[in-house]
Amino acid sequence: NQINSMRTVNGLMYTCGIDDSVKQVDTVSQAYTSVEVKLGSQPRGMDLHGDIIVAATIKEICVLQNNRKVSSIPVSYEPSCVSIGGDKPFVAVGGTVDNKVHIYQLSGTTLSEWKECEHLGSVTDCSFSPNGEYLVACDVNRKVILYKVPEFELAHNKEWGFHNARVNCVAWSPNSQQVASGSLDTTIIIWSVAFPSKHTIIKNAHPQSQITQLAWVDDQTLVSVGQDCNTKVWNIAPVQ
Repeated sequence: NQINSMRTVNGLMYTCGIDDSVKQVDTVSQAYTSVEVKLGSQPRGMDLHGDIIVAATIKEICVLQNNRKVSSIPVSYEPSCVSIGGDKPFVAVGGTVDNKVHIYQLSGTTLSEWKECEHLGSVTDCSFSPNGEYLVACDVNRKVILYKVPEFELAHNKEWGFHNARVNCVAWSPNSQQVASGSLDTTIIIWSVAFPSKHTIIKNAHPQSQITQLAWVDDQTLVSVGQDCNTKVWNIAPVQ
């Protein structure tokens, strides 16, 4: 079955897919373990926080602990992505139908609604910064939006809207100073938190192919994948 999201922690990898389950992989043996948690509906994304897994399905947001489902909260929108971060911690879930980022507070294993952040198009990805001070989200309306945590207000008044088509993914550098975004327009843009009016554009990063995922190895090294079946590694200079 198609895998929609993967996360790793302490030598284990968790996956969720269209078989409506979360499964565990031992990264040493590179084989699935016996752990399998049924969710009841298709998961669109998941994230980890300590021993907690939060999976966003098309019907509900599920909280898993010790490899079992312990709580959930129903949703009327269709989730696209999920990220956990901040001190409380917070859970951010992107909506494809209502064009909002839904913010929840995670208390133990219980989710409670906190705030909603409106976009002008379906939210495609979201991610908390490693230091927990920011949330970045992107959408089909070409926008990348940076929010300050815990207020979830705009972190600056600059428009990060230089993509020419849907933005598919965002990723934080480990030092929380730069955001990379990948788009249907084949480009990657590097945005600066310290200098929000400045950015670096990598044009035709994957020629004739949209960017589907990004990840930072360190503060100067970015990995991208696209529908051209290529994985590329980029040396990134700080945006100044």
